[in-house]
Amino acid sequence: MVLLTICLPTRNRQAYCIKTITALAQSEGNDFEVIVSDNSDDPSQLGDFFAQHFSDPRFRLIPPGPSVLSMVDNWERVVSHAEGRWISVIGDDDYIDPQLAGIIRRYEVLYRDVDAISWECMTYQWPDNRPVPTLASIPLANETRLPSHEGLADQLYRWSERKRSPSVGVGIYHGAIKRSLMQRIRDTYGGRYFEHPIVDWENTCKVLAQSKRIVHSERPFSVLGACLASNSASILSPDVLKTRVKTFVAESSGSIELHQPFFPFVFDDPGASLCQSIAAATAWFCHTYCHSTASFGINFAHAAMDECKFSTDAQTHAAKVECFSRGFADWEGGKWASHFTPAPFSPPRSVNQLSGVNDNRLNVREADIGAQTPAEFYRFGEHAIIPVDSLISGTRVFAL
Repeated sequence: MVLLTICLPTRNRQAYCIKTITALAQSEGNDFEVIVSDNSDDPSQLGDFFAQHFSDPRFRLIPPGPSVLSMVDNWERVVSHAEGRWISVIGDDDYIDPQLAGIIRRYEVLYRDVDAISWECMTYQWPDNRPVPTLASIPLANETRLPSHEGLADQLYRWSERKRSPSVGVGIYHGAIKRSLMQRIRDTYGGRYFEHPIVDWENTCKVLAQSKRIVHSERPFSVLGACLASNSASILSPDVLKTRVKTFVAESSGSIELHQPFFPFVFDDPGASLCQSIAAATAWFCHTYCHSTASFGINFAHAAMDECKFSTDAQTHAAKVECFSRGFADWEGGKWASHFTPAPFSPPRSVNQLSGVNDNRLNVREADIGAQTPAEFYRFGEHAIIPVDSLISGTRVFAL
């Protein structure tokens, strides 16, 4: 049996996807497979690449169907084809190290009941997605932690950290989930692996609820890439955000509605944010499957204020404040509205050009390092972190 299946759902970003496939194929391991689930309008680009320019038995292409799938349905399709004992999903503009299979084996020996593995991620902006000076980041720690389900549930379901995004990283997106756990999720929740349009965070909710043992590696094994065509590009550009949200809402039709009466925050609003999307997914899961959300309302109000603080300009700040204000006014009769008291706009304190170590992460100015893809950046970043072989063997020092 294949140990690890790397799932690569893609839509209309063929050039990035081909670079990611090519980078993954450079690995010499035979214990992983890669499944590319193409949901593009033009099937010929990836089809021709696989037929004429690429031959590797570890890779499989699922061509587009007769009609465009929503993101959640494309994820459903690709995971249903996985044959590995463990499954991971990444974006077509990301990168994951296939040597991850080695650390999975080590964790299976050390923690017999492990069924969910997470890790820290490097972050990288593709060269076409740098409208302002940008920093890539490399986590520097290498310890293994066993987070408690209770603590993670408090952070995710009840947003106890009061930050713009919960720090719960466990899930199939840039994580590895045992196939038996994914099957248990499918059997428990409506006969599907995925239901909600915010598919990554919905899966995080379900993995946390159904997993037996979660193991977290502080050593990164993947890169969260952001190309100009990605949804994450909207973080750097309000104009891109408007386009991405409009497309996402349109292509999510037919699945669970993004707009739910029990969480009345509007997604196609100019001030909509990632913070709001995550909250919508967690609120839907807890409401649908009866998980406690005690203190979620007041905690989310503080998280919304934290989101507003990250605005790059006064116009974006005003749009976020207005969007959140309308949502809080409608939510549970305005019960939590008085807790949303955002500070006036203040220009960002730090300039995104300063490299250095902060909070155990190395931040490097992307314009200076020459990496053209997430895979190239990962290889650059490996010079600053413990080698995979040393981590697998349990060695705690760098080889000289």
